[in-house]
Amino acid sequence: MTLNKWDPLKDLLNLQETAQRILGASTDEGRRKRRVKWFPVVDILETPDAYVFRAELPGVGKDNISVEVHGSTLTLSGERFIESDPRIAVYHRIERTHGGFERAFTLPGQVNVDKVEATYVDGVLEVMLPKTPEDCDRTISIVCSG
Repeated sequence: MTLNKWDPLKDLLNLQETAQRILGASTDEGRRKRRVKWFPVVDILETPDAYVFRAELPGVGKDNISVEVHGSTLTLSGERFIESDPRIAVYHRIERTHGGFERAFTLPGQVNVDKVEATYVDGVLEVMLPKTPEDCDRTISIVCSG
């Protein structure tokens, strides 16, 4: 069992990020947020060597997913498109959400961005961020397995 130290400042920063996401910190960000249509569910776990994020993204093509690490923030974004042309078929019901998505997470510690790995298998994106004391930014590509 691990004892986690409470950091009230970190909680305040997380609250500030949430408020900015809801209210839109700038005009550009507000426009970008309006195109966000859905929020994929994400599991976050920590191993002794890494932080692991698993996002459910069924129906999203690998080329439509972006994974970015900037400082202490991991951002997952992309878009799920409607699958058929309305000129060919008429929908009677659309229950699955489509459109843009974006999720941003504050990382609990420093990560080695040169060794970040992302895989996408069976509609689940897994991002593994190895722990390190260094600090830098990077956008990575996703490797498809299977």
